[in-house]
Amino acid sequence: MADPFNNPPVRWPVIATFTLAVLITIALFFLHTIILFDVAGALLERLPQLEGRLGHHSAGKVLVTGCFVLLFAAHLGEAAIWALFLSRKRLVSGFGEGLYFTIATVTTLGYGDVTLPPPWRQLGPGLAIVGMLMFGCSAAFLFVVMQGVWERHL
Repeated sequence: MADPFNNPPVRWPVIATFTLAVLITIALFFLHTIILFDVAGALLERLPQLEGRLGHHSAGKVLVTGCFVLLFAAHLGEAAIWALFLSRKRLVSGFGEGLYFTIATVTTLGYGDVTLPPPWRQLGPGLAIVGMLMFGCSAAFLFVVMQGVWERHL
């Protein structure tokens, strides 16, 4: 039976890949949330112990630096997961190129020297949106941590 709207046939590999990308996005955002609330929250609870060992001002510096390092590692790990996805799906030539593309995209740097082939180009803007949201959450969290440290030290 002919399609009266002249739509191309549904491409199940494309749908499956986009569905997997959405699931990875949800899983990584959940992981990011766990890092923000559970791991970093545990660090904030240990601030009084750090103050006892390191002194009043040094403890805050160590805590804020620790949160920076933790979030940097989280963002780098998330980019590595995306790079693995892109390289396994053969959307880029290798893991290194996938990592470069992912970092350039999630940071919204977007040089455009590495692009995904059609019909996968829609993944790029999606990654940029996810990156902006995750960096925004990280920045908000660091603000809360710094505010907590400042309130204790001022």
